[in-house]
Amino acid sequence: MKIGIIDADLLDKGTRHPNLALMKISGYHKSMNDEVELISSYKDIGQYDKIYMSKVFTFTKVPQEILTLPNIEIGGTGFFEDGGKDLPTEIEHHMPDYTLYQKFVEGKIAEGHNRIRYSDYLDYSIGFTTRGCFRKCKFCVNKKYDRAFKHSPVSEFIDENKPYIYLWDDNFLAFNGWEEILDELEATGKPFQFRQGLDIRLLDDKKANRLSQTHYHGDFIFAFDHIEERGIIERKLKLWRRYSNKTTKLYLLCAYDSQDIEDIIHTFERIKILMSYGCLPYIMRYDDYKTSKFRTLYTELARWCNQPQFFKKKSFRQFCEANQEVHKNSETTCSAYQCMLDFEAAYPEIAKKYFDLRFDQENLYSIAYGFGRKYAHKSDCVTCAHDQNTWLNAYLEKTKRSDLLCQYFSREMDLQCLNYQESTCKLEIESSKIANWFINILLDATWDGIFNALQNRINPEKINKSNISQFSSILYAIEKVPYHIYSGEVDLSYEEMGYQLDGKQKNTVARRKYGENHAKFAAQLDLVTITKIDSNYQIRPSVFGTSYYKLDRDKQAILAAKLMFRIPIVQEMFIDAQEGIIYIEDYLKDLSRTTLIRRRSNIRDIVEYIKKYSGDSHINELCQKILDYKK
Repeated sequence: MKIGIIDADLLDKGTRHPNLALMKISGYHKSMNDEVELISSYKDIGQYDKIYMSKVFTFTKVPQEILTLPNIEIGGTGFFEDGGKDLPTEIEHHMPDYTLYQKFVEGKIAEGHNRIRYSDYLDYSIGFTTRGCFRKCKFCVNKKYDRAFKHSPVSEFIDENKPYIYLWDDNFLAFNGWEEILDELEATGKPFQFRQGLDIRLLDDKKANRLSQTHYHGDFIFAFDHIEERGIIERKLKLWRRYSNKTTKLYLLCAYDSQDIEDIIHTFERIKILMSYGCLPYIMRYDDYKTSKFRTLYTELARWCNQPQFFKKKSFRQFCEANQEVHKNSETTCSAYQCMLDFEAAYPEIAKKYFDLRFDQENLYSIAYGFGRKYAHKSDCVTCAHDQNTWLNAYLEKTKRSDLLCQYFSREMDLQCLNYQESTCKLEIESSKIANWFINILLDATWDGIFNALQNRINPEKINKSNISQFSSILYAIEKVPYHIYSGEVDLSYEEMGYQLDGKQKNTVARRKYGENHAKFAAQLDLVTITKIDSNYQIRPSVFGTSYYKLDRDKQAILAAKLMFRIPIVQEMFIDAQEGIIYIEDYLKDLSRTTLIRRRSNIRDIVEYIKKYSGDSHINELCQKILDYKK
């Protein structure tokens, strides 16, 4: 048979996404030795024995006479609200034909189009691991199924020649077997992403922790469709930010329930909320926005929010003013600037509240974290899951010492919280007094006491590339980095720290990396903090480090050795060493060979340091098990 494939969206206004159903149909027919062609024009279509046509969007235009052809079969959400009838099983579960669009894409690139525009056609394996969603949102087309269920294994649609995977799952986190599917995806070694977004309302600690550790490609995407869901969205964003500082985007549906001033307020308010959590909004305008008197405002809000290079640096007012500056006719106003002026004249109080909000000023997560702490808020405990007065309860000895040590070494408790003005843990007692008290607890704690506390961790941090320590000298991290921060009472950049440590003969890049590596190691030990300001990192004092610096060298050395149990790879190795001799390289297998060799040496240095200062026979025995085994 001669089979014709029509991607109606592609023929109308074009699309950046290949049609998965059509690729499966093509793959099936080619396996049956049929001749398959992607139709590039509605002309001369009488030559095909059978034609398949699909469209995703309802607004895509299709010649009506095409639909009357006796040999045509149509499908997709552009024709049917629920997508139409399911593909036959043998087609639905067939390997997609990733060559279907090849001729089209090659032609566009030959015409001078940027390859990046066609990355989805060229670089991704595409599929559904699950189907279905229980939500049945009014605006959503995915109402065919009442639950999420397993659809296909990753092996069913993966092309080993393509570097990435993207998934169209309707509500992945609603499927009980989500973790096994992540195992499948991770086993491919390829970065992946969920294009439909993930349901943030279903996040819990386990899901957030696991997702944050995956080899994810691009931005994490969730949704914030209604202001009425503010409470649960904020709770889940707090949870998410405990585990991830990666770029996170949320779809914002607007102009759906109404297209009036109330919807504009709700849209701005959701934008403000996302700013505070360091998240990017992506405006999704329901088609009815075109009937609103705020049509232009909806358009400009989308232009502002949906271009991160503008949103991260400019308020809405500044964005509109910037558009006016580049407007070709200086005697007239551009649409962005005019809509801003008109709205402000009509609704001055609303404009006053929202027009000057800036992402970089509202973002409570502008402090970088991951270098030794899970929490990074500027002004209040937006990420903490503890009850109020956690440190006060500990100080008043209402918290068990074993629980306190466990939570500190797994970084569930952070002394830095005592410095935040609105912290629910903030005490009337000076933070330095609490730090001194806690340092004495650590110095008095037995090594086995710390080690036993570690084994009761609730949410242990997984080992990943960013938390495997790297350094040239342990002493630089535990002595010199604190010295240069605390003695001069000055914040230093990575480059400045590198220069102070041993970088006078190094070039700028080498100095920056040298300072970064030792500062991050010091931050893992809670001796300093690292704060991101715009695109620059500043090494600053920590509550713990301020008191640590005042100790004599002997106490510093013992305390630093104990603090090395805060490092995830150290925790895992010592716990596993109880069962027998372990091999350091097994914990570094995600690294390249050359990087592995360097980091292996660093980890051995840490274990040697712990052994030198522990004076504990059990800990020394575990150290020796780690150091002895060589493949």
